[in-house]
Amino acid sequence: MAKDAYTWYETQLAGLGESFLKDLEQTNKKLLANPTFYTTLEKGFRRIPLKKFPYIIIYEVLGNEIVVYAIFHTSRNPENRYSD
Repeated sequence: MAKDAYTWYETQLAGLGESFLKDLEQTNKKLLANPTFYTTLEKGFRRIPLKKFPYIIIYEVLGNEIVVYAIFHTSRNPENRYSD
């Protein structure tokens, strides 16, 4: 999903895909620093929003591991957020 988003943003404006990747990287750093801080969804899943782009990272903390299940565009059907 991140690759598709990068490609789409780059086709809209040169450099916008790179901005998306930077936002994703910064969000990932925040997630790694404090994985239990962010909003809990059902069944132990959590989400953290990107700062500048309309995406959330869906993840789960399993012991000492963080498992990312999706990078999800917030305008999509939320029932599909675990299936990408």
